[in-house]
Amino acid sequence: MIVDTLDNAARYFMLHPSLEQAFDFLEEVNAEDFPEGKQELVGEHLFANGMKRSTKDYDDCIWEAHEQYLDIHFLAEGEERIFYAPEDNMKEVKAYDAEKDITVFEGEGYEVLVPKGAFVIFFPGEIHKALVKKEEAMEVKKMVVKLQLG
Repeated sequence: MIVDTLDNAARYFMLHPSLEQAFDFLEEVNAEDFPEGKQELVGEHLFANGMKRSTKDYDDCIWEAHEQYLDIHFLAEGEERIFYAPEDNMKEVKAYDAEKDITVFEGEGYEVLVPKGAFVIFFPGEIHKALVKKEEAMEVKKMVVKLQLG
């Protein structure tokens, strides 16, 4: 897992050749002209999901991990809480769904502090929970870039 700001995104280009294109895309994302839905950057290899969603109670959000895709979470507007969990803390409750690239877990984890204008990268296998409300539920504009690694 990596937490950083877009100002430092170039530090991570060496991890994968497509990360530069992913971060170039995120640099253009803003709340005023927020693109909803699937944004294809390089077919199924690199795409983004733009979502306007309400944050929810902790217990109403799922713990998930992916096998094929790396996630880059970027909040364009609003506030959310994001959590990470070591695999040892978790119990699988829904087996891997290859079509959706998701395994669902239950257990306990740790909050990740994500400053405004920052991103979080979750690598395949890293269990996370997102869109958790702070004090009150609110509408957020969030972009999740998906980079196929598997």
